[in-house]
Amino acid sequence: MYVKTYFLILVSVFMVSLITPSTGSDGNTNCVNCVGCTNCANCINCTNCHDCANCTDSTNCSNSRNCESSIDCQRCANGINCVGCSDCADCTGCRNCSNCANCSQCTGCQRCANCTNCTNCKDCANRTGLTNCQC
Repeated sequence: MYVKTYFLILVSVFMVSLITPSTGSDGNTNCVNCVGCTNCANCINCTNCHDCANCTDSTNCSNSRNCESSIDCQRCANGINCVGCSDCADCTGCRNCSNCANCSQCTGCQRCANCTNCTNCKDCANRTGLTNCQC
């Protein structure tokens, strides 16, 4: 009788632990495979995300910092509203970026470096105030 009761209590505790949402030890919410992240929410596949801080709605992040609404990011830093970024740094308002550095308010950029206020850029480097660029 005691063994049966003990077993039922053990099973019920296990079931409660399965349905309880995990926030992690550092305030993460719904993060999967995150390591070293703080204040993240709804992150997926954040593997080896060292120094990942204040992330929201990130997907496939790695080595991110202060990201917001990022998708498919890698090694981003201080990015806001990034979509499809890789190897970014200090980006704000970027979409479909790759290999960017020190960008701000970019849209549709590729292979950019030190760009500001760019729109529809490709293969640009050290540009400022460009619109509908092909560089």
